[in-house]
Amino acid sequence: MGHSSARLTVAAIALSACVGLVVANCPSEASLQPCTCDHFGINCMRAQSATHLKQAFRNSTPATRDHKQLWIQKTPVITFPTDVLGRFRFSEVHIELNSNLTFFSLDALTNSNLLLTVLSLYGNALATFEFSKLRRFPNLAALNLAKNRLTRIPDNAFASSRLQKLYLSNNPITSIGTGAFFHLVGLRELGLENTRLVTLQGFSLSLPRAHPELRIDLSDGRLRQIDPRAFDGSAPLVLDLYGNNLTTLEQQPFEDLMFRMYNRAQQQLPLIQVGGNPLTCRGCSYEWLIPHSRNRAVQQIFYGFQCPDGRGLGSITATKIACRKSWWPFASIG
Repeated sequence: MGHSSARLTVAAIALSACVGLVVANCPSEASLQPCTCDHFGINCMRAQSATHLKQAFRNSTPATRDHKQLWIQKTPVITFPTDVLGRFRFSEVHIELNSNLTFFSLDALTNSNLLLTVLSLYGNALATFEFSKLRRFPNLAALNLAKNRLTRIPDNAFASSRLQKLYLSNNPITSIGTGAFFHLVGLRELGLENTRLVTLQGFSLSLPRAHPELRIDLSDGRLRQIDPRAFDGSAPLVLDLYGNNLTTLEQQPFEDLMFRMYNRAQQQLPLIQVGGNPLTCRGCSYEWLIPHSRNRAVQQIFYGFQCPDGRGLGSITATKIACRKSWWPFASIG
């Protein structure tokens, strides 16, 4: 988790400067117990409960109120209620690896709403999250909700225009709602690896206005079926589907997705990682790949494509897939 926290911190350095945080002086050591304070912020790793946190943050002045970072890690804290931080404000909040933390209120960060650029809730025990309240944090650049107990991402869950990095990996997610990420116009990284998704429904990963270098990681999951419009309008630079349960690559969504990615890529070929999937290379669902199978660019885009005989995309022929229907000309790349 050290690497994830570091990435989140680096991603928000410039934005933190722009929102004008003035770093405060530390409160007195006695008043802040069991937390400690230094130039980087406040560390509450010794807190045992929300009550302890409230006591630490009960007193503040304009001179001691604003800080760069808050760290609450590996504590037995169970809840993070609305009033727990008093009037203190932070630009980066790391509440991580608290295995008993089952409740977190975004209202606790209300005073930081214009300052907050990084929020990491990695490695807690959260089964719910107040997605709708994220709109109150217009400068949020990085959000890490990985390794919690979230089971679903609701419709239109995210609307932070400045969000660049979003991590939801290692959650038992079984569904992603329509347009969940649609409004993330600046997103560069979307981590959804190691979830329990079996099906991607229509428009669940529609990000038509995301950054041209967007990387979507859906690796090491359970995906078996992808709706034809799951990636509607999306054109990521990298889509990682490694290690799922896909037995075929249906013409839709994959053909349109391939062309969008190719046309939008600026200085390098896009990548759709399909290795580690039990592709059968049999049946009519592979028919659309026949006219593309010898195209070197397409072979490189569908990285890791491998049939049961160990051969790659170049081996796809009408004879091999054994489809009884005839095929017709398709558009091509290159």
